[in-house]
Amino acid sequence: MRAPAAILTSLCILLLTSVAVFSAQAEPILVVFYEEGCPSCEEMDELLAGMTIDEPEGAIVRHEITEPGSMELLAALAKTYDVDIPATVPIVFVADDVVVGMGRTQEFTLRNAIGDCLSAGCETPMARLPISQMRTDLPRLALFIAVFLAIAWFQLH
Repeated sequence: MRAPAAILTSLCILLLTSVAVFSAQAEPILVVFYEEGCPSCEEMDELLAGMTIDEPEGAIVRHEITEPGSMELLAALAKTYDVDIPATVPIVFVADDVVVGMGRTQEFTLRNAIGDCLSAGCETPMARLPISQMRTDLPRLALFIAVFLAIAWFQLH
């Protein structure tokens, strides 16, 4: 009798811990698409590093466009932002803005968007993707399952 109780208790603790971990994970405020060897991409990387120096490591997520899955993610983000898939890199998604290329105009747009995002907060670009809703609901689902299992166990014993 004690073994099932210990297993159920361990399972509940594991589920509740996973809820805390999923809830505590920082979402990126910037999603950057780049290409190796691209001078504009390297310039953008330096600019972003300077602008987000005090932010956690996960504040910027970088995707090399030739890596598997990167073009699919770019297409999905472009669709949710209601823009055509850009033909040039770098491409930066931040808050409500999509910045393509590197120049003074792009730098100005990024400085404003990142400044607003850091001071007032903003939604991660990844939250716009349909899978993000499932990721948001996952901790609630885990909690529901844990409570359901606990009630079922108490009903049986």
